[in-house]
Amino acid sequence: MRKALAWGTVAFAFVFVVGLVLSPRFMSSGVDALTGYTVFEDGNAPAVNISGDELEFHLAEEQTKQSDVAEDRILTFDVYEGQREAGTFTLTKRTLSNDDVVYFTKWENGQDIATSMDITYQFENTDKLTLNPTPVDSIQHKHDPTVGVDSTTLPVGLLQAGKSGSAWLGRSYQSTSLSETYEDGSKSVLREIGDEVNPYMVEDGNLVQNLSSGRSDIAESWMLWSDEDLFQDEDVLKNWEAYTAEHYMSTQKWLTPAGSYKKLAYSIEPGTELGYGRSIGGLPNKSALERYKETGERFFESMTLNSVAMIEAYRAEKDTKLWKTEYTSTWVMDDYGIHAPYTDTRHNEKLSLFLMKAADTFDVPSLKEQTLVYADHLLKQAEEGNTISYGGDAFLVADYDGPGKTKTPHASLNHALGEAYYLLQAYQQSGKESYLELAHSIRLAIEEIGMDWVREEGEHRKDVWYMVKADHSFAGNDYQLLTLIDLYKNQQAWSKTKYGTSDMFAKLIDSKAAYLERADVDVAQAVSEYESIAQ
Repeated sequence: MRKALAWGTVAFAFVFVVGLVLSPRFMSSGVDALTGYTVFEDGNAPAVNISGDELEFHLAEEQTKQSDVAEDRILTFDVYEGQREAGTFTLTKRTLSNDDVVYFTKWENGQDIATSMDITYQFENTDKLTLNPTPVDSIQHKHDPTVGVDSTTLPVGLLQAGKSGSAWLGRSYQSTSLSETYEDGSKSVLREIGDEVNPYMVEDGNLVQNLSSGRSDIAESWMLWSDEDLFQDEDVLKNWEAYTAEHYMSTQKWLTPAGSYKKLAYSIEPGTELGYGRSIGGLPNKSALERYKETGERFFESMTLNSVAMIEAYRAEKDTKLWKTEYTSTWVMDDYGIHAPYTDTRHNEKLSLFLMKAADTFDVPSLKEQTLVYADHLLKQAEEGNTISYGGDAFLVADYDGPGKTKTPHASLNHALGEAYYLLQAYQQSGKESYLELAHSIRLAIEEIGMDWVREEGEHRKDVWYMVKADHSFAGNDYQLLTLIDLYKNQQAWSKTKYGTSDMFAKLIDSKAAYLERADVDVAQAVSEYESIAQ
């Protein structure tokens, strides 16, 4: 008997319980093609059975990949429907360094007809399955001026499998892969979303995940499994549900082995209003890391470790030293000719700082070494002259670099401050003087520009300009709080160096704060709230 997991949306108020009746298992060793295929029967984690009506699965490749915090076992199947090749199914079992497991499933339907398959998770030593569903009714899909409407919600929720353990269930995402190829052979790639669904059902006491695709598209999902309780404290879970419902757009939910997908701006190529992509700035799970440090809950530990593993897998997939944006921003391309794959200084800075914190939190020395890759890239950018000079040692590193560049891009104040702060952290970690001196050159340029950063008239009077161009002209409305927080963080970081704090930074802080107060913004409260969201 199969029951759809169309559970309610009130956490802990509704519980679904089903008696466990284990289905007979069959092994696949020595068989080339099966209409059902059972794998990963080792250890305490659930075994996995793959099946589909009239579908046959041929194991084409088995790989094992090791990263600093995880081991991936990857099974790739050629899928046939009768004599016709139907597509490719990939199952990844990621074992994290704390022994929790993330299962990733991906069905690439190569046919012009709808096809579905079932992935059955078979639990041992349990007499019931209990779900605490994630509330999603409060989510308001408002139009965002940059990315439009994000139609996605949140993961399905927390599953308790009796004494066996617990799982966090992701939804299934149906999408089409879009790409644009340029003259140099490089590509811009992204996804156009089709649908987000709850793919889970219960059949004979086992958890069944159904991957349904339309025509020539991709269906994928994921599940985090632990032998332990992912949440010990019910209040922590409730707080997380409330937080993610409010900030659903920035919450990681569409997870793949090499990155999480999030809603993209309209200014992308290929163009679509339904575009989702693996944003470099969206790969780190900063919220999970900070909450793990605060609560010690296993869920946050595992989600942070998985985020690190995704970051490492993304770079390995691209075979690059840096983390490069894989989709083209038409805004950047129109102004500077740059297309994917390109580097965005702010995104790499945020990612590297996240890895620094994760390496310290989980004591991973090999990961610490990787956090300096971006610092070396900034040194190279300075050497190659992708900068805006202000005489002597004072210069700003341009925000972007990549193929097709026709002129030096602008430098945003928040990007420059972010680079300087990151370089100071890299210096503290490594003791490498060149990192400190590059940060100082960026500081000197900001100070040389001085109060010219401040706007003198109009509704943005006393606010700062967003960016400076290569010809030293200014443009753009600045973020409300981001740059102010960057200035505060820089002052704190510089106070620990031989250069001390900056008088000019203090003046910019005063001016920015005056603008916000004139706009009736409680600066202290707004900064506190922003920092809690940005964690």
